[in-house]
Amino acid sequence: MPQSDQLDQLTAELALVREAGDSALDVEALLNGDTNQLSTFCALPVVAARTLVNTTLGTAQATVELVREAAERLGDDPEEVQAQLLFRVHYRTKKLDPAEARRKAQEESGVEMRQFRGRREERLRRLVAQQILELQRESDLRADVQRMMVGAEVPQSVALYWLSLFRDHYFRMETAGYALQTDLTTALVQRRDGLPSWEKYLDLVLWWTVEFSYERDRFFRLHGPLWFAPTDPGCETLCDAAERIEYHDAFPEEYISRLRLIRSRLEAPEPHLFEEAVRTAGEWDFATSKLQQWVTLCTCDLDHPADRCEIHLVMRNTDTFGQTVETEFELIQNWYRTERYAADPGIRDLVMGFRTPGGERPYVAEQK
Repeated sequence: MPQSDQLDQLTAELALVREAGDSALDVEALLNGDTNQLSTFCALPVVAARTLVNTTLGTAQATVELVREAAERLGDDPEEVQAQLLFRVHYRTKKLDPAEARRKAQEESGVEMRQFRGRREERLRRLVAQQILELQRESDLRADVQRMMVGAEVPQSVALYWLSLFRDHYFRMETAGYALQTDLTTALVQRRDGLPSWEKYLDLVLWWTVEFSYERDRFFRLHGPLWFAPTDPGCETLCDAAERIEYHDAFPEEYISRLRLIRSRLEAPEPHLFEEAVRTAGEWDFATSKLQQWVTLCTCDLDHPADRCEIHLVMRNTDTFGQTVETEFELIQNWYRTERYAADPGIRDLVMGFRTPGGERPYVAEQK
């Protein structure tokens, strides 16, 4: 089917999905009966890929989730905001029913309801339909890349280079980023709830901020500013997310470079050793007060953080970085489950049993 026709049909079917709201059971009713009213959605491979149970309810649930994700991808252009209001992914309409959400979108548009229903609403649905096709394109790209990556005939040296990048750099930055996000979230929640202990979490926020910056700088020193990932979008996303985490954090580069230098001199990367070293260098009071000032800039409703809040921008980008690392590694991890990529039995044992679907390999202490 030509993409223009597919776009038109998705736009039409989105009217039905939107009216059904978030209820997979109501969407399922559109799939049953004499006529399948969502035939274009059902024909999308991305819907089939997201269907966990091969039933009409499973397809309905996948459709609901796909539409929500497509609407959430829209930006801050006025019409895109109206589309988010209409599809109830905007914080102002999340708790409203479809009719009330339409009213909010109509008020935002500045036109009368008759004009909104007659012309504007279709334009907004078309924006979401376009994002659905973009998600399909990305899904196709990943499927093509995965077919190429899994079991690809590459030299052992190349495969082990990939492994070293993820093991020694990307996963370390992901760990630091997620730990930073966790402690920052805890500090914000405790501050909101009036608990004085919130300031204690800033000590760990300082540590993980410096640790992420140190690991990123270490990556640059060893490999240059080249993010080597299985897909081009993955490379760009890793680079952009890492850049934004450091751009929006509490410290300017000229100061955090001093903290990185202190971190580099540690014999072991432990938070208490880092605190001792920073205190010895006479930087602790300034660093913690600067961090506290930065955190207090956040005046958000924590359930609906502002788009431009510096603190929440850091947390959103740590999410993006971590999710990208996981997604990109999935494309190549099966390389290391074949014997020809194992340089020695020790490596083979590690890679054949690590990061298996459904859970991580449990740690077993070495028998002395």
